[in-house]
Amino acid sequence: MYPIEPPAIYTHDSVMADERHRARVEGVVRALRKPVEPIAYGDHELPALLAEHGLLKNRVPMGTLPEVRDPILLFNTFRWDGRYAERLEALRSVGADPSWHAIPLLGYGAFNWANYNLEGDPARHDKVCRPCWRIHLQNGCVHHCRYCPFGGLLICSVNVEEYCHWLGQIIERHPWQTTYLLDDDGDPPCLEPEHGVLGPLMEFFGRQKGRYLVIHTKTWNADWMRGVDHNGGTIIVWSVSGATQSRLIEPKTGTTEQRIKAARVAQDAGIQIRYKFKPIIPVKTWREDAAEAVRLVFEKTNPDVISLCCFMWMDIEEMVRRLGEELLDAEFVRAARDACEATKDTRTQPFPLAKRAEVYDHYLGEIRRWNPDVPVSLSTENFEMWKHFGPKLGFTATNYVCGCGPETTPGARRLECHPFKVAVRDDEGIPGTY
Repeated sequence: MYPIEPPAIYTHDSVMADERHRARVEGVVRALRKPVEPIAYGDHELPALLAEHGLLKNRVPMGTLPEVRDPILLFNTFRWDGRYAERLEALRSVGADPSWHAIPLLGYGAFNWANYNLEGDPARHDKVCRPCWRIHLQNGCVHHCRYCPFGGLLICSVNVEEYCHWLGQIIERHPWQTTYLLDDDGDPPCLEPEHGVLGPLMEFFGRQKGRYLVIHTKTWNADWMRGVDHNGGTIIVWSVSGATQSRLIEPKTGTTEQRIKAARVAQDAGIQIRYKFKPIIPVKTWREDAAEAVRLVFEKTNPDVISLCCFMWMDIEEMVRRLGEELLDAEFVRAARDACEATKDTRTQPFPLAKRAEVYDHYLGEIRRWNPDVPVSLSTENFEMWKHFGPKLGFTATNYVCGCGPETTPGARRLECHPFKVAVRDDEGIPGTY
């Protein structure tokens, strides 16, 4: 487990009432650098935690804080009672509105239907992600990445046995989905093995035929994976970045070398590994940092997919507010400012297509120096970029193999299905979905 110093630990009454759940909390507490006494709370006390104890005080972009501390830990259980709207209204009625944090705080959101590029998706046509079920165990992170708003509070669910029961029903009803991405708003390996939930989930997928868990992480903490009976049912995707970015913008994550070393541990344990260079931040040394990171990837490991993604999701002034300007390539900052009007309504801002393509060209060239065959794809990019850059990759927006997409099984070279046509939601009667 990471050596962390949470300022407080809260445990929901439903955790304390179950011996297995309580033991998981106690395992984390014993591993802390400094002892912290957990505080039990019930639903009726949540408004006070929000208003008086600053539960969400530091849930802001970490680069905007004068000091980034380790997060508060909050241990909860997922609920399967269908009472989310009722519980949220009870909070609001006493003046407590946790906004978009409400779902995990109230014990819901285990499984969410991501309707990417389907009817109702507000970002349809501006990204090439595929519709699927996304699964969650945590909300928040112990890493201190300057661009990220998921610090300050780490919500950890502990009732993994019930979770796997209901997840099994989702898997059974959705034969078209073969891989399930865990927690794009957390990094679950960081509290293991003491937390004791990720190992059981990996073992659950090891018992499924042709279904795989995808863990997306920046962690250095992989030694515990050697003892997990995963049976080949887990894929781990390391977000890897160059040396400057990993050390100065993503503190407390693994450095470039540490992440690749951790990936080698997982690979030696029989787990399929992949990489995403994501988010690629054009720091002043991004080209040489990219070359060195790619060299280490192929000297130390054997990934079956590599994905590329430029930093995006915000305008240049917000990016500078979070990261500072002193580390960034001045040419890219200037190009982003010049393109403000053209990119303002896109998810791919702040950098215009030509500058993002320049980054992808450089990375692709470095990758091909070391490996001429490994599938390389774009992550979270838009259709315009796929039309421009797809021919260089040998894929289209509908058949590329994705590092974390819902149909990319280990060793896949190209999709055999149309990802936007095969995805059909069928969760009626299954609790915990949204």
